[in-house]
Amino acid sequence: MSIEKMHMVNLVGSIKDFDKLTKMLALEGCMQPVSALQEINSSDFVLKTSTDNMEALMDVSYIRPYLYDKEYNISLKHIEKLEKAQKTFGRNLEYAYEIIFDFDTMEKKLGSVYGEYEVLNTKLENLKEKEQYLKNTYEALEFLKNVSLPMEDITTMKNFQMGLYKVPEQNMLKIKANYENIPSVIKSVYKEKDFVIFIAFTPILLVVETERIFKSANCEKILVPDHYTGVPKDVSLTVRAEINEAKQSTVEVQKQLNDFLNENYKTIKNIQNSYELEQKSGEIKKSAACTNEFFYLSGWIPKNFMGNFNKLLSGFDDRILTIKKEPNERTNKEITPPTMLKNNKLFKPFESMVGMYGVPSYDEMDPTMFLAITYTLMFGAMFGDVGQGLVLFLGGFLLKNKLGRNNLGGVFERIGISSIVFGFLYGSVFGSETVIPALLIRPMDHINDILIAAIIFGCGFLILGFILGITNSLRRKDLERGLFGKEGLAGFLFYIGVLTLIVSLVYKKPLLPTTIWIIYFIFFLLLILLKQPLANIILGKKILFEAGAKDYFIESSFEVVETLLSMFSNTLSFIRVGAFALNHVGLFVAFSAMASMTKNGFASVLILILGNVVIICLEGLIVFIQGLRLEYYELFSKYYEGGGVSFEPVKVEFK
Repeated sequence: MSIEKMHMVNLVGSIKDFDKLTKMLALEGCMQPVSALQEINSSDFVLKTSTDNMEALMDVSYIRPYLYDKEYNISLKHIEKLEKAQKTFGRNLEYAYEIIFDFDTMEKKLGSVYGEYEVLNTKLENLKEKEQYLKNTYEALEFLKNVSLPMEDITTMKNFQMGLYKVPEQNMLKIKANYENIPSVIKSVYKEKDFVIFIAFTPILLVVETERIFKSANCEKILVPDHYTGVPKDVSLTVRAEINEAKQSTVEVQKQLNDFLNENYKTIKNIQNSYELEQKSGEIKKSAACTNEFFYLSGWIPKNFMGNFNKLLSGFDDRILTIKKEPNERTNKEITPPTMLKNNKLFKPFESMVGMYGVPSYDEMDPTMFLAITYTLMFGAMFGDVGQGLVLFLGGFLLKNKLGRNNLGGVFERIGISSIVFGFLYGSVFGSETVIPALLIRPMDHINDILIAAIIFGCGFLILGFILGITNSLRRKDLERGLFGKEGLAGFLFYIGVLTLIVSLVYKKPLLPTTIWIIYFIFFLLLILLKQPLANIILGKKILFEAGAKDYFIESSFEVVETLLSMFSNTLSFIRVGAFALNHVGLFVAFSAMASMTKNGFASVLILILGNVVIICLEGLIVFIQGLRLEYYELFSKYYEGGGVSFEPVKVEFK
């Protein structure tokens, strides 16, 4: 329920250990690298002067960006082909992977495996092409089966060229109507419902012109083999035998390829994962600096990863020098510490909802727990129903356990439970209020109480938002916002004063004279108006107004007016919680009335089921969005900026 502490770790070691180190870091997935040169140019990358560090200190004057120049795009394409082939022919097996760390060994193994695969695959492709060619040949011969002339006489004429064509039946009629304009002897040899096969004998000198005519009539030329002898009917039998032989050969080679891929499944996966690790290692290397003898590497590591990181370094026998600093110990503020949220299982799914607004800054409070509690309560209050809440819970369970949507599924589970709880409080089961008694209140029977309770809860949430905002600002040492801003202490005390005054007027028990109240409100509005000069005075700055007094007062005056309006609107916005609780009941009442108007029992049940589906899907979505709106616009604006950067370590994910 907080933000994980980060350490900036700077590493120096022999260039011989660099490849292994980066791969170990990628395997561990514990570091988000930053520019080592930027760190070196600051005063944060400082090596202590000692005998062990002397060589690295002397070499630092020759430092340069690390150039990662390994080229393996062709290898990746080969791996992709092997992976695709395994999905086609092989099996998915579980195995313990073994990583190849040496790049040359990796390339050599890939070359060997891919070479064998390519031989078998090429042989298989050639057989498939041959089989397809023979099928086309057989089809062409079937069209000529009634021709009694030998094939060698048809295909080897000196002065004429034979062609076999397929044409739509309507176009064949046009060709017949223009026989006198076509310099060919044409004979139909086969006819189907929609097309005609014809044979044409054309003088060799007129072939080009004839082909142009046939093409204009959408004639498709059929390949006729010229290396067979005998009449077409006998040749068809020969080709059929060749097709069967080609099929048998294809099956045999395909089995050989399948066996090869299964036998080498582990090897291929190891190579694939090794290249994946090489790519992640390259990402780390690109941020590093080096000399001829040493490497310099910098990156952020979370505190809870430091144990594994130190264990990783122990494998290098103290050959790698380490400089570790926390963010507040660093002078270089240009490199922002990344944010890693640390929440328990109960609140973790709501991190995605926080992330939609923005990632918390490293020095900012994590709002996940507050959002999870307030959002869950608001959703349940707006969508309180035992049956419909159970549907949401089951939907979330399926999303999380069947579809792997852990965040969305987890949120649905929790808001479903909240809906169930409020359903018991409202006495509502699938919209019906006659099944169970209400443990607390029935919304439609106590409309005013529901709306007032919604505003009271909203005031409570806003007060908590003010407290979190003040805490966040003071943690960042932002006195202007934390003490005098409209979301700070001045705005908070002004808001508390307004609430106190309203309560005293409602119960007709004035706590202070009117004059004191006027002075109280004017005082805190003046603090908000003068927040910048007051903060600069406390901080001892010579300049009171950073952009000039005139521009400041114009802008600040509008902010004071906006403060008054926003406090009023923010508070009243929470009335929608009560309004949706009433709307939830009212919507089912409408479907219930429609069901009662029908005289058919089956139709009545169908309408009630359809009504619940509409309420769960449509109103559930609206309530989900309205709850987010209240969180983002009414609460987050008080205490949360979300200008951070997520911690994204370079981590290999093996397939």
